[in-house]
Amino acid sequence: MEKASVSDDSPDSSANCDWSQLQADLLLQIFGTLEIPDLFSLGAVCRSWHLIYLEARRLPRCSPNQSPCLVYSSGDRDADTVTLHNMSTNKLYHVTLSEPAFRTRHVMGSSHGWLITADKRSNLILVNPATGAQMAMPPPETMNNVRLRYTEEGVLDGYDVLYISVLFGFQNPLFFLIYVCVGYMGPEPKVVICAPDQGTLVRGWRLCLPYFSLGLFTVRSIPTVLSCNPSQGNCTVLRVQLPNNQLSYARVGDAKWTWIGGKGNCWEYQDILYNNNDGLFYGVRGEGQVDSIDLNGTSAEVKVILKSIISYQAHSRHIVQAPWGDFFQIWRHGKYNKENGRTEWVGNKFFVYKIDFVEQKIIETNNLQDHAMFIGFNNSFLLPVKDFPALVPNSIYHTDDLLDYIYCHRFSLRQVVIFNMEDGSFIELSPPSSNSGLNWPPPVWI
Repeated sequence: MEKASVSDDSPDSSANCDWSQLQADLLLQIFGTLEIPDLFSLGAVCRSWHLIYLEARRLPRCSPNQSPCLVYSSGDRDADTVTLHNMSTNKLYHVTLSEPAFRTRHVMGSSHGWLITADKRSNLILVNPATGAQMAMPPPETMNNVRLRYTEEGVLDGYDVLYISVLFGFQNPLFFLIYVCVGYMGPEPKVVICAPDQGTLVRGWRLCLPYFSLGLFTVRSIPTVLSCNPSQGNCTVLRVQLPNNQLSYARVGDAKWTWIGGKGNCWEYQDILYNNNDGLFYGVRGEGQVDSIDLNGTSAEVKVILKSIISYQAHSRHIVQAPWGDFFQIWRHGKYNKENGRTEWVGNKFFVYKIDFVEQKIIETNNLQDHAMFIGFNNSFLLPVKDFPALVPNSIYHTDDLLDYIYCHRFSLRQVVIFNMEDGSFIELSPPSSNSGLNWPPPVWI
């Protein structure tokens, strides 16, 4: 059969086309199918396309099937700019966000292409770095264990956070107040804990800056995960919070947070995810226990679906669901690393376990079926290397998420590495042509 061909002297039918005159509705639909890098590139073609690009960012209509990006604040850009390092193309893209400045926020997570951030007053703000869209969640004082604190002149200067006394060895479950100052920028703010019914001092703590300038209860509200893209409506936000890593949730548009802490033994959660298949959240605790969390009814329903694996609490657990349905736990081990006169806490080993809910056990594995795993402050996820060939198969892409170390060493360098599960090796990642120390806010995958 003769093959069709085009001669070299055939006229180029596109040569006389004025692409800037394409209909706006058609361009908007096209832009809505693009990945972030392509969207940025086409937005710079001409003035008319740039206007459609801005409209696509405003709506928002970006494709949900994006290449993975490392999101951070670059040192060579201003405080309002978000930098995205595309892992497939190794290129950088810069997006300017509206107030509050990105560098003043804390990144509490990422989910469905959105960042979950908190401002200096600990107000939770969902932001889409590709579209610039932002959505505010209920204020922190609507949480069950948070109260506003005012000066004698009536000026807001902090929060009272109710803290369960059993954490300090008391026999009876009492609540205690933790005074949290708002916007404090000193190096070592002081916490005063007292029994609200007695007004007596129980314990004084001196903790590092980020617990307070961003609100103690919010900084510890990690992870935070979304049930879906917030722009689609009916989105539920589930967060881990103080005291004792308990749970609160709210739907976009709600006026307050709903606490799940009173639903029995619901604390010490280290990571959570949302399962689109059954509409449930899943949480892993420090002892390796996994719970299902049903927020579809009038009240939360929490069930233990995997019993505790170890007998002590550990703060290095992640949980992720694979595209083929399996659930995995990731246990991170760390060490102090001395280099150039500085001591940094870094992850030095990752263990991946497949969860067997039937046999109530976990099985160690080093095979992700040629997928790459992304963990950190983000909602953990897996991507097939066949669709993103620049990624390393059966590897873990990790951003530093060791809470206590990060908040006590806010401007130290952040570990961003690839851990090869097959040979145990590490590859340090550094964005190209960037002067950033990747320190604040902590970098996160999206």
